[in-house]
Amino acid sequence: MSMCISAALSELLDARHGSGERSERASSGALGLREPLPGESSDNTFERMKKRKKRLTNSEHRELSMSAVLAAAEFLFVTQGYNGTTTEQIGQLADLTKGSVYFYYGNKEGVLLELLNRVQANVMEPYLQILQDERLSPVERMTKYLERAGEVALDHPGSMLLPIVVSIEMAGTESEAARRVKAGYNRIAREVRNVLELGQASGVFRSDLSSNDMARLLISTGDGIMLECLRQNLRIDVHRLVRALKAVVLTGLQIASEMPSDIEADDGPSVIDVLRGNLQDHS
Repeated sequence: MSMCISAALSELLDARHGSGERSERASSGALGLREPLPGESSDNTFERMKKRKKRLTNSEHRELSMSAVLAAAEFLFVTQGYNGTTTEQIGQLADLTKGSVYFYYGNKEGVLLELLNRVQANVMEPYLQILQDERLSPVERMTKYLERAGEVALDHPGSMLLPIVVSIEMAGTESEAARRVKAGYNRIAREVRNVLELGQASGVFRSDLSSNDMARLLISTGDGIMLECLRQNLRIDVHRLVRALKAVVLTGLQIASEMPSDIEADDGPSVIDVLRGNLQDHS
């Protein structure tokens, strides 16, 4: 089953490029994209929504409109950045007025926070369910965790990419969105670390490396894969991706070809501290 991970967004892409015209906005977003990826479908979510609106009840119309706002916002936030997106653009792509966006979600931040609720449901909860399943061995948990990551990347790419956008654009801030994303990453890292430590204690995972270091590496690998898929518009067979992940990750967790020498060093500065230092050097 060869599919493009970004194809799950193709319907939203068609909403912007269905007529074959390029968007007037070509500024670079948080992820360094110059323009959205090309669409692949002759129909799109928003066109279908407009057709359905004619025969909906008020309650159904409201629900459909709110979903359209979220779909449009997710696409725009991922492809051109949160800060590079206006409420007016969200409404336009959703075939609604700017006032409708405010009516349903209060403001642009309200839309983002609702999308982060989707991240919780689409990404966090499935991961935690697997990582905390005491019926599974440590190896089985890690295997299913990696398999689930491939499934989520295909089914909900926006929910995988949005936390990355927030991490970049809101780094060093105290916003609610930044707080939620950081807490989510830390929660997953903690649960992955717990599984790794169980495996280390039972002898199935290598104990010559820190469980914390390995957990952070696993999470950053997942983010890196999603960024590469978006950056290159890669077509990926999810089964092959998961097979490669399992082969590399599980083998790396279980086999130590040679004992790494201990590293005795103080923790280095944070990325934000380095960037601030660069500013001071040129002030």
